[in-house]
Amino acid sequence: MILIFNTIINSKARDNFTHVIAPLITFGRKYQVITLDDELPELSQFNRLLITGSELSASQGSEWDEIIISIIKYFVKNEKPILGICHGHQMIARALAGNGVCRRADIPEFGWKKIQIEDNSLFKGISNPVFLESHYDEVYNLPEEFNIIAANSDCAVQAFQYKNLPIWGIQFHPEMQFDNGSKMVQNHLAENLQDNKFYKDELENKAQIDQNFKIFNNFINSKSQES
Repeated sequence: MILIFNTIINSKARDNFTHVIAPLITFGRKYQVITLDDELPELSQFNRLLITGSELSASQGSEWDEIIISIIKYFVKNEKPILGICHGHQMIARALAGNGVCRRADIPEFGWKKIQIEDNSLFKGISNPVFLESHYDEVYNLPEEFNIIAANSDCAVQAFQYKNLPIWGIQFHPEMQFDNGSKMVQNHLAENLQDNKFYKDELENKAQIDQNFKIFNNFINSKSQES
């Protein structure tokens, strides 16, 4: 069973992920969603961990860092697959390499951005992708046990894999399709006018993002040890 750690703070966005997005990205597999306010279930019953994005700042820290990191370390210790999205990606890096690998980005990213991906099982079936970006923090200066598997001109670590284990972090948001992704970013820009200068739209065709859900299917089908 998949454990989805929904770390979103805004109640409307949190509920949308739980009730709308989670069923779409789990492809009929059994899963359980927990939030930051929930009591932790018995972790041994889960064979995978997915950590969502969040309004929380990994570079600045939050009151929930300890619990997030402890859950990540449990799954790492037991070599169970992990996928972290945006804030989840940053927290995996912090859990495994310390606080010095996450910082406030010089160039925050908002909008639909082209990403250069490496040959990796997480990206099977995906080519020339465009993903939704919405972040202030970024991962950097990773030690050699991290393999950087995606980048673009504004962020050198768009995705990583830890060692040869099925442990991945992705800075972008493949769970967001065109309508909900565009709405999310436009709402952010309306509330944070200073960020409009960072907005980019590199999406040439909506069909470019139809493939993005494959990341979750690839994650779900990953083995305990990557060859």
